[in-house]
Amino acid sequence: MISPHYQWDFPAVANEAAAKEIAETFGVSELVAKILVNRGYDTVETANAFLRPGVEGLYDPFLLHDMDVAITRIMAAIDNGEKIVVYGDYDVDGITSTAIMTWALELMGADVSYYVPNRFKDGYGPNLAQYQRLAGEGMQLLITVDNGVSGRDEVAWLMNNGVDVIVTDHHEMPAELPEAVAVVHPRHPDGAYPFGGLSGAGVAFKVASALLEEPADEVMDLAALGAVADVMELVDENRAIVAMGLANLKEDPRPGLAALLQTAGTNQADIDSMTIGFTIGPRLNALGRLADATDGVRLLLADDPEEASALASQIETLNRERQELVATISDEALAQAQTLTGDPVLVIAGQGWHEGVLGIVASKVVEATGKPAIVLNDEDGQMKGSGRSVPAFDLFAGLDGHRDLLTAFGGHASAAGMTIPTANLQAVRDVLRTEADAQGLAEAGLPEIRIAAEVTAKEFNAQNYEQLQVLAPFGEGNPEPLFAVPLNGVQNVKTMSEGKHLRFTASTQMGSLPVIAFGRGSLAEDLAGRFESIKIVGTMSENRFRGEVTYQMMLTDIEAAGSSLLDWRTTRLTRQTLAEPASYIFFNKKHYDQLGPTIQAPGEAIYWEDAFNRTSVGTMAFVDMPDELSQLADLLKFVPAGRLAPIFYTKSPKYLQKMPSKADFAKVYKFARSFSDVSLRTQYDAIVSHLQIDRNMLTLILQVFSDAKFVTIIDGVLNAVPAPQQVVLEEMPSYQRFVAQRELEQQLIYSSTSELETLLTNLSKQES
Repeated sequence: MISPHYQWDFPAVANEAAAKEIAETFGVSELVAKILVNRGYDTVETANAFLRPGVEGLYDPFLLHDMDVAITRIMAAIDNGEKIVVYGDYDVDGITSTAIMTWALELMGADVSYYVPNRFKDGYGPNLAQYQRLAGEGMQLLITVDNGVSGRDEVAWLMNNGVDVIVTDHHEMPAELPEAVAVVHPRHPDGAYPFGGLSGAGVAFKVASALLEEPADEVMDLAALGAVADVMELVDENRAIVAMGLANLKEDPRPGLAALLQTAGTNQADIDSMTIGFTIGPRLNALGRLADATDGVRLLLADDPEEASALASQIETLNRERQELVATISDEALAQAQTLTGDPVLVIAGQGWHEGVLGIVASKVVEATGKPAIVLNDEDGQMKGSGRSVPAFDLFAGLDGHRDLLTAFGGHASAAGMTIPTANLQAVRDVLRTEADAQGLAEAGLPEIRIAAEVTAKEFNAQNYEQLQVLAPFGEGNPEPLFAVPLNGVQNVKTMSEGKHLRFTASTQMGSLPVIAFGRGSLAEDLAGRFESIKIVGTMSENRFRGEVTYQMMLTDIEAAGSSLLDWRTTRLTRQTLAEPASYIFFNKKHYDQLGPTIQAPGEAIYWEDAFNRTSVGTMAFVDMPDELSQLADLLKFVPAGRLAPIFYTKSPKYLQKMPSKADFAKVYKFARSFSDVSLRTQYDAIVSHLQIDRNMLTLILQVFSDAKFVTIIDGVLNAVPAPQQVVLEEMPSYQRFVAQRELEQQLIYSSTSELETLLTNLSKQES
């Protein structure tokens, strides 16, 4: 079986009338209308705002707390020629925030520069040493973007030393806010801004719009980058920002982003929110992870295409380095995770691991294992790294009460950064085990995904795909609709990218469907077999290749009932037959003794009676034939296996042997009555030739005659019994065993794969 990673929810449409009205009003399909209603857009007004995001979806920037104070102070600094510094952050949201604020201030004629902290030298957020350096260089006004709200002490030092501070941020607010000239934050406790989900770039965009006294259209693309890359919910004002920003990016990308997309091989016409999440975002983030994020701001503000192209090439090189680092460290981290299977929260540590990519690696470990994971680099007695979690476990709360074990720590429920003394590694693992129990992680169900509808391959078409695009841009808070597809089977299973990813063709009642499954390469062996039932869930995707347009599923989850069936049946048993990594089950002790020692690790040989000591196996291969189906049934019921691989080798198949007729019985009996003291050891071939009978049939008939006491065979010498009692030969044990063996072979060896699959499934369900 293949277990799903998620709990599948098929929500019913609560308001069918609303769905019908929306479909008629906006000319969308019934399916799209039902998705809208289920996402809360159940009136014409709310649906209109969602389906037609535009400038009317932007709120007045002066509704933000302290915006008027901030603009007054900035304008005074511009008028007085004061030296302004924009202090940003090294991720995409911070880079775009810095670029937006700097662009707006330059446009207003300000004397402005910017500083982006270094991840390794400065750390995240306010840095007093850098503040002091900037003040010493003549800074008179500091404007923070995408940070600052946690810098109460650092801001106080500047304010006390004659440098005014304006904080613009969107992160969680501490109990005591900085006493700055202004704190512009969409969730300020003294404010009443209609939408609290802005990114740092979104807040910077609002300040720029307030300065310009109109929406800052020219940097809408950068605000969109920040919102998507920082995984903000793409609803309400964010939806308007991202929709308009993506339109700008597609129509006329700024030189820096045009160059970045060109080096990445991305077609401008194909730009969408996924382009930000998987192409632009990772490349800009690579700067902060491996080098200096200042170059990211330079790229975004560049007017010269040649300068932009040079910077984009540097970034592409860094991104390839990041990918290689992530791949190498992920492989090592996942291998270590296999040794920590008993831990509910994985704490993985290595040496020589680049700290800048450990958050990405932690995410990959979470994706592969379904467990919260912390990945650390061990250097000079300290382990520094990042953690990522699952919805059922609050990582910040789990460690917040154990700061005595940590050198440094910060973060939130789903992600955190930390430094741990090497000597405290096991202690941290122990407390996380305790915290996991306290939070009920083991009892938590799978994370839930909402499925729009159950469909067949036929529904993956141009019309439906185009209809679904009215719901874009997709992202956090507005995910692509998911569809469940029940399958008849799977064909053409192939891996990609050295086994990391998967593609296959899914067969449904209404045609076939190409499927791409990123990160699921490990399923290739399972999917090569057959299941009792299989169902997949994913999004609808358009594929353009050499002028042809096709539609496919991007897999999100998969569920298969029953063990995967790999049909390895063969008429020849060779070393190659037993070379695959599997648990090889022998029913015949002689075969086990002879062939068992030839099986090499990671394969193993198991005599069938010993298999019941196993709680489960990966691939269970049945080498030879059981004496009866009950043996096979017991194994299937009591030894769970991920895959079943029947070989069922037999040297002399009874199924292919001709059944003896009455004439055959009579011919052999007449021979036995005609000759006495016949040596079967020396004359067997002559008998076969004389009677012109199949050798195996002769053996069976003689066994039946022996059971019936028609003949005696003593020391290999055959003699007829005078005046034997009359019996029904077909009721003799030898004959019954022969018939039973033929039937067994017919079921196990000479059945179709589908018939064998049904038989094994039924055997596994039999009552004990």
